[in-house]
Order: sequence, then structure tokens, then C-alpha cells
Amino acid sequence: MKITNCLKAILLSFFIIFFSFTFVNAKTVLRTDEAAIGEADPAKFSDNIDSIIMFNTYDALVDEGKNGGGLVPLLASGWEYADATTLNITLRDGIKFHSGNVLDADDVVYSFNRLMDMGQGFSFLFGTVESVSAINSNTVQFKTTEPFAPLVASLMRLAIVDKDDVQANTADGNYGDNGDYGEAYLLTTSAGTGAYKITQHDPNVKTVLTKNSNYFQGHNPKAPDEVIIKYSVEAATIKTLLVRGEHEISSMWLPNEVLAALEKEDSVDLVKINRPGSWYNKLNNRRAPFDDVHCRRAIQLAYDYDALYQSFAITESMVAGQKSSGALISGVLGYDPNKSPIERDIDKAKAELAKCKYNPGDYTLDLAWIAEVPYEEPWALQLQANAMELGFNATVTGLPWAKFTEQVASWENTPHATVVSVLANVPDPDALMYAQWHSSRGGTWMSAEWANDSDLDALLEKGRTETNEAERIKIYQAANQLMIDNAITLFITDFVGYQAISSNVSNSDTTSTQQGYGTMGRNLSFREMAVN
Repeated sequence: MKITNCLKAILLSFFIIFFSFTFVNAKTVLRTDEAAIGEADPAKFSDNIDSIIMFNTYDALVDEGKNGGGLVPLLASGWEYADATTLNITLRDGIKFHSGNVLDADDVVYSFNRLMDMGQGFSFLFGTVESVSAINSNTVQFKTTEPFAPLVASLMRLAIVDKDDVQANTADGNYGDNGDYGEAYLLTTSAGTGAYKITQHDPNVKTVLTKNSNYFQGHNPKAPDEVIIKYSVEAATIKTLLVRGEHEISSMWLPNEVLAALEKEDSVDLVKINRPGSWYNKLNNRRAPFDDVHCRRAIQLAYDYDALYQSFAITESMVAGQKSSGALISGVLGYDPNKSPIERDIDKAKAELAKCKYNPGDYTLDLAWIAEVPYEEPWALQLQANAMELGFNATVTGLPWAKFTEQVASWENTPHATVVSVLANVPDPDALMYAQWHSSRGGTWMSAEWANDSDLDALLEKGRTETNEAERIKIYQAANQLMIDNAITLFITDFVGYQAISSNVSNSDTTSTQQGYGTMGRNLSFREMAVN
């Protein structure tokens, strides 16, 4: 009997220790998804999913303050202008990379040179930067060729990499003494200071992020230990997984009918995301017949904006969009809430068409939408119907994202019009407008218009150098009106997104993070979220 009791006590102690250990060490996981393939190299980031990865695994010198808090220091402790073209930035002390190496000014210089030498991603934001140099171990100096108002805001997109780690993993490549600049290495890992590390990356399947326990800003006590980002999962599958509690946060690209069905589920909440971005039907300005401004104006005036707006209705009280008044959107300098939205006028459309040098019957318009975002298709079909009203023939094609980004490399292969969503890269109109519509920017997914308007170029260039805020507002409002007058693109609607979240993460910490940031990709800050 004593032996039996003793054995029971031993077994009980074992189970208590075992289950206590299991409970304490239970790993929390947050699962989300995105439509597009994710890029892991910070010098190549350019779209929404890339940005989500960047903001979680790398840090920049500055950050967007939550809830409209403006620009705040991140890896920087502060900055000041020595003169109109010289910006000095002081770094925080003791910041460590994922490798354990300590951040210093040489890492910033290396990161900048790497970005510009590779010439991809957001390198276009820094075209006026003449030099970046380390004044000492914790001070970096940026010199520009002329005053450049968006410089500090643009620094949000300069992800700082670990120079020593990348150089230690550099292979032979196309960048002279820098070999491949660590491109092969950074395909599947991260070399940043961010709150999470990349531990697995397959751009066709998923990315796995693991918590960086030494992150200098810390984590929410209930932040996930691991984040799994899945790619191009069908909307019906995401719906099923959310209802089962096997998926935490959807992308913002779920079709309205799926969102409407999820709105009825007790285990799922829909979070409204007001973002500085828009849906566009991007007109190829260099391909006939849209190289003629009158043809562009005709299609702009024929587009049925009321029907487009109604297509965004999820339920009677929930609409995922608002009518657009042009390129300047809520949250961006120069936005005018009283400006009237663009409206359809078929009589004026026909009058403009009469001035066009092309016969619409001679053209079959190639209209496209992104295949991974199925709810874009009706907006392309609406344009098809309105174009046919004017006498054009038109076909509608769902293009996979990878195929679209390949085709837009040349204007000849870019569709006549493509439905695309663009969010502000940084909280400044320059990043939204110059990136899309300056004539030098043709050839990227954001600039599928291949805009070629010298007056617009002049305004966008002036907006970059003007440092007086009131004057910048006038400049960008003039640019906005010129874009409407010359029908550079078609504005479908200003962006209002909805993300479905499961009860696993439905709490004020998670939703306030989703709603608290405007910059593309910034609102999925996993370290600030909480797993229930």
C-alpha cells in the first residue's frame, strides 16, 4: 500500500511538472494570408505583402506614429537639417541585429548603397540623394542635390541590414566587389533588427516569422511567438479556416460575398481599415487609342462610378469604399474632403470621343484584373460595358500577379487598362504620386499608366523641392486636377478595406494596430497584436 501510494505521488508529480512545462512553453501562432508572392530581400520590397514582411523583420531610421502621430524616430534617436540639403541623423545606442551584431552608422551607409546599387524596390524614393556618409559611429549624414521635402518620410522605406552578416554570406555576383550583395542569402532569411526573424520563406507557399526575443522595443505580452503568412489561398478556403479557428487574420482582398458570409459568423469579426490608397483602372497612356487624351477623357466620363460604388457594398450598412475625387486621398497632405467626386456623363464622353483621332471600332481594348484578387473582375467588366457603349471592342482577362508585373516592364505589353490597388508607400503625397505618374517611373506595377505628361512631371518635381507646406498643398492639388483633366488614370474608389479576424485574436490590441497605421503594410505589426 505504501509502495502504491508512493508510486501515485511520483506519477502525480510527473504529470504536474509535465503539464506545467507544456503550458509555460506553449507556442502561440498567428496565421494570415496574402494574395501576392512575398519578397524577402529588403532592397526589393515594393508591394503590400513585401511591406508587411519588411516592417516586421527590419527597422528603418524613422517610423509612422500610431493614430496619425506623424513621423517618429525608430533606429534614429533624432535628426536635424544642417542646411537645406544636409540631413544629420543620430542613431540609438546598443541596438542589436538578429545576429547579435550592434548597429552603427556603417550599417546605414551600406544599406543605402546596397539599395541604390541594386536599383529595385523603393530606390526611386532617393533619386535626389547625392551621398550618405558616416560622420562617426552613431551619426549618418544624407546630402541631396537640392532641397527634398519628402526625405525624412522616405527613410521609412530604407530597411537597415546587418552589413557584417550580409558580407559574410555574399556570393559571386553582378555588383563588383560586393558580389551578389547577399541576394541569395536574403532569399530565405533576414538580417535586420526587427521584432521577428524570417525562419522559413517559400514565395510560392508561405513565410514563417519567429519572435525576436531581444527586440529593443519589446512585444505585447500576448504577441504571437510565430507568424505564418500563406500565399494565394482561395477565398473559400480562408473562410472555412477562419470559421474553424484555424486562421487568425485574412488579407484585405476577400470578395464581398465572402465577407458578407463571415459577418454572420459569431467566431469572426470584420475590421474596417481606412487606408491612404485607391483602386484604379490604370490606363496605358502610351498605347493607342489611349495615347490620345480625348479617348482617355471619353472612357473616364463613360465609366459608371455609381455602379462601381455599389459593387463595394458588403451589407446594407457596410461599404468597402468611397467615391474618389482624384489622386489625393484622406490621410495624405493636400486632400480636400469637400472636392466633388468624379462622375459619369455619357453625353460629354461621346463629345470627347468625337475629338479623338482614332475610330473606336478599329480597337479591341485589352482590359485586365489581377487573378488572385477575384473581386476586381466586375470593375474590369464594368469598364468593358462602358467602353462598348462608345463603340470599342474589349476583352477582359484575369492576369496572375507575376504575369502582370512581367508585362508592365514595357508599355507595348502593358494592357490598355488594369485594375490595381495602390496604398501610400510613406505618409507623403510624393510617394503616392511621383511613384505612379512621373514619366520616369514607367515599367513598374504601380505605374502601369506609363504616364507621359510634361506638365504633370513639372508639378511633381516642384512638389519634391518645395519645403513650405502650404505651397506644397497648392502644388499637389494642381497636379491632382491636371490628372483628372487629362484622364491619366481611372479612379474606381478610395480604399476602405475589411479584414476578417477570428476570435483567437479579436481584441483591442489587435484591432487598434490594424486601424492605427496608414502606410502600406505597416498595420500588420505583429509585435503589437495579442493572441487570446
